[in-house]
Amino acid sequence: MNVICTRCGSTNVACEAIVNPNSNVFKRYTDESFLYGQCEDCGTYPELTDPDEVKMDIDRLYQEFKSYSDTEPDYANCRIVYKNDGNDLNVKISLKADERIFYHCDSISDLKSLAEYGGEDFIMVQCYQFDNWAGDNTPKFLHDYD
Repeated sequence: MNVICTRCGSTNVACEAIVNPNSNVFKRYTDESFLYGQCEDCGTYPELTDPDEVKMDIDRLYQEFKSYSDTEPDYANCRIVYKNDGNDLNVKISLKADERIFYHCDSISDLKSLAEYGGEDFIMVQCYQFDNWAGDNTPKFLHDYD
């Protein structure tokens, strides 16, 4: 597990935990302690993410989709966080090339790479499900999933 800052990609982050103040003994993490924290490198209080956990969720959700569908999924419902301001957005990311879509990946592997801190202006922090377009209702924008 490597929890990272969604703003700069650093692993030099701190999060909330339950500590005995008398003995300074760590007891446990709080329920959502890995969601937000402090980044020592960029000096922000960003959302935190574990890219390996996001990738495992993608694998699990993909296998779940394939268990009831004999086709490949057309898109994934995801949540991204923009690096510049930390705002998050629920989006559909196409898994097939389509000039009408703001963002697409060529494969599940490419989709999983969006969970890593990289060259895009956002980082994927959650994948909810895979699905197929119904007819020709292909969304025209990245943020059609709300």
